Amino acid sequence: MHVVRNICVAAMFVGLGACASTPRSLNDDLIVPGERVGDVKLGMTLFELFAAKGNPRKTTPIPNTRATTYFYDGLTVAADDNVYWIIADDPSYRTDVGVGPGAEQILARGAYGKPKCVVTQGDVTLYGYGDIYFDVDNVSGKVKDVGIQRDSQACDG
Repeated sequence: MHVVRNICVAAMFVGLGACASTPRSLNDDLIVPGERVGDVKLGMTLFELFAAKGNPRKTTPIPNTRATTYFYDGLTVAADDNVYWIIADDPSYRTDVGVGPGAEQILARGAYGKPKCVVTQGDVTLYGYGDIYFDVDNVSGKVKDVGIQRDSQACDG
């Protein structure tokens, strides 16, 4: 009887140890303003970006800079030596309050309040909040994409 009890106790400790040592996954499709989109984090190196996402579908140099834009399914990432902005256009990416591509503009505006800047170009309006911004399709009223950065550059032009 003691053998069975000892085996059960040992199994319980092994199970609890496995739970305690499991690292937190960032592959959760969460948009965290000023920090990350899923497993892509602001400030990560190009090597870390490659390790997390693999080969991009396409790359485009950013004119007059040392930076490049990297295109992945659902994400666009800009980096020089490190990632400095991330744009999500896949509806699976959401903030903790549910703002993401496909969300209603009224939800996004209600969640984030008065924007620091608003810029309309053609059929799209950008609402900038500093470390997060979103583009809204003026016809449908839905969020087209959500971008994050550390410093507000979304309304600079």
